[in-house]
Parts: sequence; C-alpha cells; structure tokens
Amino acid sequence: MCLIVVAHRASDRFPLVIAANRDEEYARPTRAAHWWDDAPDVLGGRDLRHGGSWLAITRGGRVAAVTNLRGASKPDAPSRGILVRDFVTSNDDPITYARSVRKEDFAGFHLIAGEIGGTFVHLADELREWTAGIHGVSNGPADARWEKIDRAVDHMRDALHIDDPLALAHDLIAFLGVATSNEIERTVFVATPHYGTRSSTAIVATNEEVVFVEQSYGVGTYTFRIRRL
Repeated sequence: MCLIVVAHRASDRFPLVIAANRDEEYARPTRAAHWWDDAPDVLGGRDLRHGGSWLAITRGGRVAAVTNLRGASKPDAPSRGILVRDFVTSNDDPITYARSVRKEDFAGFHLIAGEIGGTFVHLADELREWTAGIHGVSNGPADARWEKIDRAVDHMRDALHIDDPLALAHDLIAFLGVATSNEIERTVFVATPHYGTRSSTAIVATNEEVVFVEQSYGVGTYTFRIRRL
C-alpha cells in the first residue's frame, strides 16, 4: 500500500514538497534513485522488470508518481510504472498527457503528474486538476480518507514550517519510516514477511533548487541537490 502526499503551492518558500512511500514485494528487482542512462535529465528509481518508475523528476521540474488501486487486477496489462516514465520523458503538459492515457489498458491506478509551481493533475477514476494545498493518495478509491493519508497530510502541514529544505526532507523521511499501526490502511510504514515499504522519498523544491532524498531500506540513503533551471 503506497502513500504519496504532495504540498502543491502550499508554501511561499516551497512551491512543491512530496513525501512518498513505495510499498512492493521484496523480491521485485529494483534500482534505487539515479540519473537514468536512457534519459539523463530524469532522476528516480527504476523497476528492473518492466523499466517503469514509481516516482521520478526531471531537471526542468516535471514530476510524476503512481500507486496501484487496491484489489484491481488486469491480466497481461502493461506496468503502471510506464505512466511515470512516459510523462517525465515527454513534453506534454500534465493535462494533455493525462487525457492521452488509455486507462482501460491498465489495472487500476492513481497517477500524479505535474510541474513545479505549475499545474498538477491526479488521474484515477477521473481526471482532476489539483488546487493549491496539501493532497494525499494511497491505494483506496480516489476519495478514500484512510488514517495513514490524514496522518501524513497533518505531518506535512506541520513540517512546512521548517525553513531549511534539507532538514525538511530528512524530517519527512523520518516520518515515512515509522510504522503507525498493524493495519495496512492505517500504517505509514508497511512491513510483512514478503511485502512492505521498499523506499521512502522526499522532494523539496525552492525557487533555487530541488532537494531529493531517497531512503532505500536495506540499501542506503541517497541525497541529490538539483539546481533549478
């Protein structure tokens, strides 16, 4: 059960802040955050099975992330991670890109796509353009208010008072790494015998730079600072 919280133009200091957990089977082959060989301006992790990504950002400020929809399955459907890959390697604006997605080809998903300081969209059962504020999604229906989402939104709201972008990123990483319940709809961090939180990511954008911190559990922490174009 993944978790993504986005502060979109919710702060004068930080036009974009993202805190996200990727939950996946431990056995699924993955490469941690890196600059992509086939798209050198893109930073993010990679699914080594199908080449997609759960969250990625470009030097120019294009960002996308995806989660699955709980209980949704579609045999032989393409990987939902290619939706992230295709957005960050395209030039389409977020609305145009989202409208081009053939939702019926995929198992259920939540796709978040946008540009720092610009338009952000959420594509699930329908296409929604996000207003300025703090938004959260997990793996339930688009309007589901799971406790983990509410907890993460509240933490993000409080954390935006931290002035230093790297300190803010590390605060969010620390929050994402704590289990808050034994119930999957309630806990921020997931740990089961074969499935759980594989990585936590925090992205903090100022007008001058983007701080990207990824904690890959069992592997290490990766920190990148990107000068904004």
